[in-house]
Amino acid sequence: MVADLNIELTDVQKRALFKLAVDLVKADKQIHKDEVSLLDRLQRACGIGVSDLEFIHYISLQQAISCLSTLSEQSKQQALEVLSSIVGADSDIDSRESMLLTAIRLALEEQSQGWCTVVSTSDIDAECSAEQIIYLEREQCSGVHSVLSDKYDYLLLTKALNDVGLQLFYLPNVVAELERRWDDSEGAEGDFDFLRRSMEFIVPVGDRVRLSDLNNTLGGLDTKTFYKIVCSRYNIEPNRIPYQGFLMVKIEDNYLLEDDGRLVKMVDFLCIDISEQVKQRILHFVRLLEQNVNLISYEGYYRILYDYLSSEAKIASSLLIDRKGELRLVDIDNMALRFESAPQAKSLYLLLMFYGKVGVPQSCFEQALGYLNNAEILESINSDIFSLERLKQTLLAYRSDWAYLIYNLIVIYDYFSTKDSAKSSFLGYISKIIQHRSALKNYVNTGFSSVHRLAGADQYCIKYDKQSKSYSVEYSSTALAIQSADGVTHPATSHDLWCKLKK
Repeated sequence: MVADLNIELTDVQKRALFKLAVDLVKADKQIHKDEVSLLDRLQRACGIGVSDLEFIHYISLQQAISCLSTLSEQSKQQALEVLSSIVGADSDIDSRESMLLTAIRLALEEQSQGWCTVVSTSDIDAECSAEQIIYLEREQCSGVHSVLSDKYDYLLLTKALNDVGLQLFYLPNVVAELERRWDDSEGAEGDFDFLRRSMEFIVPVGDRVRLSDLNNTLGGLDTKTFYKIVCSRYNIEPNRIPYQGFLMVKIEDNYLLEDDGRLVKMVDFLCIDISEQVKQRILHFVRLLEQNVNLISYEGYYRILYDYLSSEAKIASSLLIDRKGELRLVDIDNMALRFESAPQAKSLYLLLMFYGKVGVPQSCFEQALGYLNNAEILESINSDIFSLERLKQTLLAYRSDWAYLIYNLIVIYDYFSTKDSAKSSFLGYISKIIQHRSALKNYVNTGFSSVHRLAGADQYCIKYDKQSKSYSVEYSSTALAIQSADGVTHPATSHDLWCKLKK
């Protein structure tokens, strides 16, 4: 993003953008090598020479933002993307970086620049907390007070601000809390007595008359008066902030070079006008602070989730035989598996799944094929009195593994195939399945292995064990489902097809 800087900027705007980038890098009080690398690239992209670099230290945060505010909305968005990439360079977004980037965004974006501004001030005669956000007003804003005095709205907004590390200082509630807390103190001699005694210990006494009458002093303090007090302590011209009622939060401490070479300490504040749309604007501010924490965990269960969501995601899927006889991967968009010689290949696959990990010895297949090729059986098959049902009963009467195998294959193939089982030619397909089992095994395995999103494809495939000389499928039949003609899905082991099979 930095290398491809395609924003039309004047020299002053380039320095302003670079000033903001440097401030973001410094915000967390540590500099990562990747951040330095990005600054180098941004400096080259902006064409800022070594001699020009010093000029950024003469620009305040307020001046830099004001300089970029005249850009088109598209250019401002590009600038914000550059700044965001710099913040995320070290993969560790500090809350101070997040606050600074949020302030820049609010002061520049079209939807918020009318009600957000950044104020930079120097020679501050007070401590500035970055963990507190204060409500101030130049004029009474009844709409704001109606929201903040409502206990449910106040709870909602303070909870939202607390979640991003900010404590709301709303003077009316602070005074009410002090009155409630200190007046209820055991042994209190009068209004705010315990507060007065505490203050004598922790701050210089100053005006003892005022301290002795805290009830009247606090009672006469309103938000408009407190606004002037804060502006005086923070060296801010009262009319410098253009809002009637607003929130103010410290963004950062900074230093500015004066023309005579002196370093002057600066403090930057974000001011948010909430004289209208109180809740909407506060929550928008909070959401930006939350969104700027762009760290994504990529370990443990998070990695499993992201890998699953990615285009190369793999998943171990359940299998379903739908009512049309299609074998589907339920967890991969219900994908239908494609096998060459499908009815025969699917029949062999389901047969071996029925026998499970024990599998079927090659000798059993050979015995079954020998029986089907027997001259007496062939003569019976080719006769006009051939009956598949009578043959099935004969096979069951043998009570042998090879006979059960033929019987099961007849039942399964009849389920998958559209061939007429009443015709003598039907049995010829059973012979071909047994005879060409090796080729059908390859067709099945190719069908599964061609599904790139299928995890552990090996467990679905037909295996031939050279030592035991047997065919088997590891995938458990308990994870197979079969759909009936009415569309109802059943576990395979309770479906009519499965119940017909014999061992």
